[in-house]
Amino acid sequence: MDYKTIDWNEVWKGLYEKNVGSRGRGECATIWDSKKKAEEFLAQSDKNPERISRVIERLRPGPGSKVLDIGAGPGTLAVPIAGLAGQVTAVEPAAGMAEVMKEYAARQGISNLTVVRKRWEDIDPATDLDGPYDIVFASHSLGMPDIRKAIEKMTAVASRQIFLFWFGGVTSWERPMVDLWPKLHGKAYTPGPKADILFNVLWSMGITPNMSSGELDHAKIYPDVTSAIGDLREQFAISTPEQDEVLRHYLEEVMIPKNGQLALPGKTTGVQFWWEV
Repeated sequence: MDYKTIDWNEVWKGLYEKNVGSRGRGECATIWDSKKKAEEFLAQSDKNPERISRVIERLRPGPGSKVLDIGAGPGTLAVPIAGLAGQVTAVEPAAGMAEVMKEYAARQGISNLTVVRKRWEDIDPATDLDGPYDIVFASHSLGMPDIRKAIEKMTAVASRQIFLFWFGGVTSWERPMVDLWPKLHGKAYTPGPKADILFNVLWSMGITPNMSSGELDHAKIYPDVTSAIGDLREQFAISTPEQDEVLRHYLEEVMIPKNGQLALPGKTTGVQFWWEV
């Protein structure tokens, strides 16, 4: 096939659908309907303030700027950015994430943050948003089936810059799923589409983005292996004692002692794209 004739959006869709199919459960947002999971996610993010600072330095929100955060999670970025910007709109479909974000904003005394509880795919800019926005960004929240349409909608509501943060290569949490899925579920696990496909989609749209990359540390700390299994059971779609033992054996091999606890190491390549509208 001629490289120039490839429909990269269809490549993205194909990998997205295979990933959802191999997981055997709903889309990404459904994982975070649990408030407890959302609170744990926020607590984990708070342990890495340097990453949050780096993203904010890249975005450079000013006192009068309007910012749109797509897939805002528990407000890891939306809340601190609201403390610097004039107005922030956070689009977040998951009930648990949205609730935790509102509570986080209240604790920080933030009143200029609007939370829109919808998938980006379902957003109607005319009725759901208050654009245009100086800064539009999506931080590791591009689990969307039609990425071209999603970017077109971002472009329609942006007045200055768009930033996309995504993953390069198999992530640290996908690698054990690739290794264990055949043993756990009798079929292969297909990782979702990554930054290489995203770049080609952007290029095919006539967008030449700036790019940078770096290493992200996604190590998780647990008091013991049993606690790790309890936390990871949903991720690995485990429902039987036999599957528990498969995961236990794997964790006993890969986890390492750290300060009296056990660490599940994880390094992932993060890729940033940004461009002027």
